[in-house]
Amino acid sequence: MHLAVTGANGFVGRHVVTHASHSGWTVTGVVRSEAAAQIVSTAGGRPVELPDPDAEALTRAFAGARAVVHLAQIGAERGGQTYERVNVGLTERVLEACHRAGVSRLVFFSGLGVARYGMKPRCTNPYFLSKLTAETRLFRSGLEGIVFRPSYVVGPGEAFVPSVLGAMAAGEVERPGDGSYRMQPVAVADAAALVLAAAARPEPAFPTVFDLVGPEPLSYAGLLERLARAAGDAGMPLAYDVREVPVAEADRQARAGGYQGMLPDELDCLLCDEVGDPSPLVALLGRPLTSLADALATAVRTA
Repeated sequence: MHLAVTGANGFVGRHVVTHASHSGWTVTGVVRSEAAAQIVSTAGGRPVELPDPDAEALTRAFAGARAVVHLAQIGAERGGQTYERVNVGLTERVLEACHRAGVSRLVFFSGLGVARYGMKPRCTNPYFLSKLTAETRLFRSGLEGIVFRPSYVVGPGEAFVPSVLGAMAAGEVERPGDGSYRMQPVAVADAAALVLAAAARPEPAFPTVFDLVGPEPLSYAGLLERLARAAGDAGMPLAYDVREVPVAEADRQARAGGYQGMLPDELDCLLCDEVGDPSPLVALLGRPLTSLADALATAVRTA
């Protein structure tokens, strides 16, 4: 009942550490800074601070773990961080450390859309290629890899819901295009529970790749409407207009430095229109997934 988590201070990582520690696991959280280490401690884990983790240091951090959960990845290249160095290179060092430490199972977060690389333009970019490359390294490693490909993970501590609620409160929400592109939000509490179920399940088991999606797909326009409804139910009725920005203009701004904070690959993830089948997650978890209404209500209350 020992779990090691990279990126343990991140949005999903914090919830994994909290859920695991409350469920009787001991958790080692690998982080890069003292501030991040404090987050792990508060969540109930034992932090290991590695500013630039090499395979040897990771091997020590992983010692005795039943499984490693690898969450230390990036969704855009900023501040000198590159996909090759982080999403691919760090994953390779994590795989090497697992072998050295005798850890046979790695739970890995990829991206919904990886399977459509080369088939859809919005899924054919450097971000998805780095995730596809990292998955391939895992599949060829000889370890038991369990891959989750998340859609949008929603819950306490994420940035999207507070941002949208703030725009609604200010009277206007900007939307790229007509908002018909779909997504399938999953509650972060379910994501954390699924990570533990994957870490604990008997081996060998199948499937080993899961689309990490919620029970209900909906359009982006529909998501905005549902968020406004959840805010109203929470006593925050909001009156706002939606301003549609042409997708080509959103792309131009993303390439020029950021559209609403999103670089091109991040905007692709919003617009890629990817959904999945949640039934394998239900089977792994042994219970129904949190409804979209409840997931959004929780996100609104904690925004």
